[in-house]
Amino acid sequence: MNRSTVEEIKARLAIEDLIGSYIKLEKAGKSFKARCPFHHEKTASFFVSPDRGGYYCFGCGAKGDIFSFVEQFEGLDFKGALKILAERTGVPLVFDQAVDSERDQLFRIMEAAAKYFEGALAQAKEAQEYISSRGVSDKTRTDFRIGWAPLGWRNLYDFLRSQKWSNELIERSGLAKRASDGTGNYYDRFRGRVMFPLCDSSGRVIAFSGRILKDDGQSAKYLNSPDTPLFDKSSVLYGLDKAKSFIRRLDYAILVEGQMDLIMSHQAGIKNTVASSGTALADVEANRDGVVNNLGLLRRLSGNIIIAFDADTAGRKAAMRAASIALTLGMDVKIADIQGGKDPADLVAHNPEDWKNILRVAKPIVEFELNNVIREVSDPRKIPRAVRERVLPFVVAIGSATDRAYALKLIADRTDLPEAALWDDLAMIEAKTQQPAGAVKSEQGPAKTASFSATNSDMTSAMTNAARLDMVSRRLIGLLNLIERTDAPKAAAYRTKINEIAPGSFDQMVQRSLPILSDLAFEAEAFYGAEPERFDFHMTELITNYQADLLNGELVETMAALRAAEKAGDQAVVASLAQKCQELSARKAVIFSAHK
Repeated sequence: MNRSTVEEIKARLAIEDLIGSYIKLEKAGKSFKARCPFHHEKTASFFVSPDRGGYYCFGCGAKGDIFSFVEQFEGLDFKGALKILAERTGVPLVFDQAVDSERDQLFRIMEAAAKYFEGALAQAKEAQEYISSRGVSDKTRTDFRIGWAPLGWRNLYDFLRSQKWSNELIERSGLAKRASDGTGNYYDRFRGRVMFPLCDSSGRVIAFSGRILKDDGQSAKYLNSPDTPLFDKSSVLYGLDKAKSFIRRLDYAILVEGQMDLIMSHQAGIKNTVASSGTALADVEANRDGVVNNLGLLRRLSGNIIIAFDADTAGRKAAMRAASIALTLGMDVKIADIQGGKDPADLVAHNPEDWKNILRVAKPIVEFELNNVIREVSDPRKIPRAVRERVLPFVVAIGSATDRAYALKLIADRTDLPEAALWDDLAMIEAKTQQPAGAVKSEQGPAKTASFSATNSDMTSAMTNAARLDMVSRRLIGLLNLIERTDAPKAAAYRTKINEIAPGSFDQMVQRSLPILSDLAFEAEAFYGAEPERFDFHMTELITNYQADLLNGELVETMAALRAAEKAGDQAVVASLAQKCQELSARKAVIFSAHK
């Protein structure tokens, strides 16, 4: 692939059209704005510039072009994003396989394995009969690339070796395992199983889940790929590549357990369905490397989810855990109540309308579990404890204060429990899961607030000093750049004033910012470009905040030293540092007083 391919894709697809197909954009002068899809916020800080062909979030710093947006939003690498955009624009892709990375080669191995399993299914009558008996049509089987791993120890391994793939790559793909007998031989991980390929958001095969056809009493019913360089169990959901556009369009997702549940739901026309099978639901939106996790990606596609797991004990427990995670991610969660020991696949096979009706009457998680408590707990004296243990934890996970109030009123009305008592229980449950802000650990007893209480508000701002300083400095540099374009002497005067506040450090900061100067200019134009007559006002405000941030940085270091001195019992140092904290706070007060 050459650079002209990338440029051709950019020429065919305007950035506002691409991003507008993912999130709602509003016109803001020459740009567009929206609430950032990469972090939770209540007011729009995400801007898209058609002129620059880029986007920038003033809240979290996310930025880039159409390719990086798809990478960030869908949790893909560059080639995955390129595949999606090329398909969308009709630009053909041609890659030079001679320079493939190991990751590229692993994708090719997985694709070869998927084709092998599909071909093997065509020769396996018994496996075909099982798939048909579950109600799967030929078209659905083909669309989901269902395959068959033949019985035998080395069928797939021998095939891949015949294609010149190395033992090391085959093992790293998770398709084969090295024998533990010291012979150095390899054997297939999947044998005698109906195979379901798991794909990333761009549709590339990254793993497999296999269902055993004949239960031997020893093997697991389902066997999934291990974690590999391509597959992280917490970063993918089965069927997401096919469901994502329907989830965005319909503004809700349906989460089921098994592969057959998903496949049959899609066959019934419910195409906004994904499955947890073969994956692990992560309780954060992105992992430590910044890669978006499975429920995190659903949250970006839509804030609404219906969880439809099996009605048995294991399924109910899994549904409750999934609901709790989804709530903490800020999603609106409903539960589909499946009765009679059936699963979604069985319902669709019997009558697709039964499945659709169950989804239509799905209940919000709090109401669903409250109904279970009322139905299952016959002794009125045990209702309060059941509510406290089974229902209130879900209320705690709700972020909206008004939604919490509505939930507690519902509980009170249905159980005749005092609403005030429910609020008290809720507070106790929440207290058990959170450390009080501003508290420090004491060896003498419970947590207590820092002894230098006069600067508690300063402590809060100092704790986020690094992020805020970055924001202020970015806008300061960007606005200074705007002023220099029309009034160089004034800009020089401002630069001198800033350097008097922090000698040398501002110039160093400007030098470090040179690689992203265009981003800073974009940010400044978005914030200040529409009113050049107020440049002086904004510059004065930024300089004030910049100076305050420097003082906050010094303050947080001093307060950390103060706490250490208190713990050590060094009263002389405590007195000195407390005095310094007071002086720093007074200096900051003077700064803002002068600005007023």
